[in-house]
Amino acid sequence: MTVTEEIMLLTPNWRDWYHFRHQQACFESGTAFEDYVSKILENFHDDYLNPAPSGSLGDGGCDGLAESGTIFYACYGQRPGRNAERELAKKIESDFDRGFDQWDTFRIWKFVTNAPMGPESLRVITKLQQAHGPTAERPIKIRAVKPERLWTEVVGTFELTILDSLFPGAPGIENVELSDLLPMLDALGTAESTAETGGSVLPVPPTKMDFNRLPDASRLEFNSGRLLAPRIDRWYAESSDPGLYDAQGEKFRSLYKEAQSVTAEPAEILERLYVSVAGANFRMDGKRANAAFAVVSYFFDSCHIFEMPPISGAVYGGELPDALAN
Repeated sequence: MTVTEEIMLLTPNWRDWYHFRHQQACFESGTAFEDYVSKILENFHDDYLNPAPSGSLGDGGCDGLAESGTIFYACYGQRPGRNAERELAKKIESDFDRGFDQWDTFRIWKFVTNAPMGPESLRVITKLQQAHGPTAERPIKIRAVKPERLWTEVVGTFELTILDSLFPGAPGIENVELSDLLPMLDALGTAESTAETGGSVLPVPPTKMDFNRLPDASRLEFNSGRLLAPRIDRWYAESSDPGLYDAQGEKFRSLYKEAQSVTAEPAEILERLYVSVAGANFRMDGKRANAAFAVVSYFFDSCHIFEMPPISGAVYGGELPDALAN
């Protein structure tokens, strides 16, 4: 994953996608859930080790040690059964007792589970907490970790490169043709919303909009996005690459032609361009959506995308679309 892709993913809609994938993984039963937990703990602790069972000794109730052996993990994936709550309570108690007897280094014991915890299992947790409180001969902090806490304290803290390795295939990041636009998109999305004057803030070109049959909703999006045109002008003016604007304009033209080959509907073509810029589900993030409107309208006004209407028999910005030429 490139740095620019990482910038793109720092938005609520992408975090939501990874959160959803985490929730899916936590619906798994038995060893599938336990394997998932082990995988994320390996990324969370640089010294995490999950002991392999050894003959009659088993694994000593341990599903992982971390932080120089001071944190002990026991993990249990839910298993359907008529006595699920009673089995869970027994599992909590037996895992702790085995760990306490066979491992003398841990000061924190965490029981990670996706199983519903009812009154019996909570009573076991409370009994263990009271028996090994601050005044005990061997004080141990005992905690139950459920899926949402696992996200908040562990998975949700990961860098995006780790998240993508755990959950590959985030929608939208496969298109990196416009990856060099992402820093600008991020800057537009985090800038103050106050409109600026000057620069290339242009009125809606009604003949071009009409000629390309863009719907009213698209015109409103363009008008909103055009307020950010001065910032885009400044971005290109301050770029260390003098050819960046032309190169990105050509990419836009290429993507437009590609979308045009798939659909003749102007609104659908426009939506494909938005997604190429800001990724799938970009409308879930209002600031990111407006930044996408700004960038696409900027290249619309600069005649890189869509067609200019003929003036005195001439055609500007390329040939007429096939759907409009007849």
